[in-house]
Amino acid sequence: MKPVEFEQSRMAEINVTPLVDVFLVLLIIFMISAPMLKSVYDVSLPVSRKAQPRSEEGIEITLGKNGVIFIDASQVSRADFASAFKQIYSPENPRPVFVRADGELAYQEIITALDILRQAGAIDVGLATESPKPR
Repeated sequence: MKPVEFEQSRMAEINVTPLVDVFLVLLIIFMISAPMLKSVYDVSLPVSRKAQPRSEEGIEITLGKNGVIFIDASQVSRADFASAFKQIYSPENPRPVFVRADGELAYQEIITALDILRQAGAIDVGLATESPKPR
């Protein structure tokens, strides 16, 4: 019986086209879903009959129960809130600031946060509310 001889061939080149296709699809999915994931902390906003959807991009401040504070998607402590906001907000290039505060939050806590925003130079500050649910 004769031993089997294997033919040694050159290694074929790796085809990267499917890999690039997969990465492009994932990139598109993340680009579409990222704006929807902006709200990191869920708060029950107060209801207003005149609530309107936001038409522009800006900095989102979320004030939750138990002193939880988020600037966009980053959680900060109460002590660091003023310095953290000053780091991302520039009075030379002002952007609107939207404050999302829990409906059960004490009024004084909201006013304190608004004072900090004004001291940092924020001019265009809005309070976020939600429309009443249809009956």
